[in-house]
This record gives sequence, C-alpha cells and structure tokens, in this order.
Amino acid sequence: MEKIKLLKKMASKTAPGRPPDITQAHLLYTLLILNNFRIGRKQLAIELNLGEGTVRTMLSRLQAEDLIEINRNGVTLSPIGEGFLKSINSLIKCKKLPSTDLTVDDFNFAVLVRRASYCVHIGVEQRDQAIIHGASGATTLIYHENVWLIPGLDQVVDVNIQNSLRDFNPEQGDIAIIGSSNDVFTAALGSLAAALDLLS
Repeated sequence: MEKIKLLKKMASKTAPGRPPDITQAHLLYTLLILNNFRIGRKQLAIELNLGEGTVRTMLSRLQAEDLIEINRNGVTLSPIGEGFLKSINSLIKCKKLPSTDLTVDDFNFAVLVRRASYCVHIGVEQRDQAIIHGASGATTLIYHENVWLIPGLDQVVDVNIQNSLRDFNPEQGDIAIIGSSNDVFTAALGSLAAALDLLS
C-alpha cells in the first residue's frame, strides 16, 4: 500500500551519519495524536518519548509531504494528512485496552489489521516486533467464524477480550495485535510497529 510505503520512506535514513530515532510507528502514532488535537512540539516530544531535535526532524519530514501544518499555536493535521490517516484507517484501527489475563503487562493497546490472517503463523513475529520497539510483548489474535482465536491453538479467548474488541467491527480474516507495556505509549508503539511490519 502506497501510504505504508510513504511512512517507510519518511522513517528511513536520508543523509550520512547516525540514523534518526524515528520509526514508521512513531510517524503513525504522531498522526493519530494530531487527529485528536493540536499540540506543541515540546509536548509532542514528551508524548513520543523523543528528544526535541528528533521530533523537529520528524515534523519536517511530515511537513515536506504536506501531512501536517505548523504555526505558532502548534502542530495539526493538514487536509492531506486527514485524508492520509483516513486511508490508513481503512486497513487498521487502534484502541487502548484494559489489563487482561491474556496479555503480559498493565497497559495494552490493540491494533486491528484488516484481512491479514494469512500473514500470521503463531504470532511470534508480531511479538518480536513489539519487543524491538520497547514493549513487554504482544498477543496476536485471529478473527474466525465470529470469534477471536489464538493462532496455532485455535483457542477462543475469554469473553472480556471478545467484548473489548467488538467495536472494531471485525470481519473474517482480520487480526488484532495487542501490544503490552508498563505505559500506554510503548504498548501503542509496539503494536503499531508489529502491524506496519505485517503490512510492509
């Protein structure tokens, strides 16, 4: 998908020297934040757990693609950015989840990926991507015959998780990646990174 390729391009190294600490997941999480409210660069650095210089680099890349607008009041999505995020949202949806017996830490962030079950074996790859991005782990589920299952085991997950994921309006073949961490941001970064890796 072209939108995922653009995220990858913006996250890649563009000059000699040390590569920036920007990932596709950081870029997408930034767009999700900006979809909800206008924010200043300093506050965005806090939200993303990144240095202000790294955030400045990231914002310049987003601005170069006309995805954001920056003025004295802060940063917000541009109309092009809104369209970009809407297109991404046709493939993935996100939400915070409460702590569960199935997940491995206190804070959980779920990402639904449409029609991606054929890419999943037993969820180890998604867990590894989440851990690389700082999460404690990730749990991958597959939606099959109107229930969420653990891949490889074909075990139906408990009713609380089924209910928590219901407003995703899942369809046959969708997957959910639930990133877990001791803070919401890292849980989100882990699950978004795993989802984007799956779509790359």
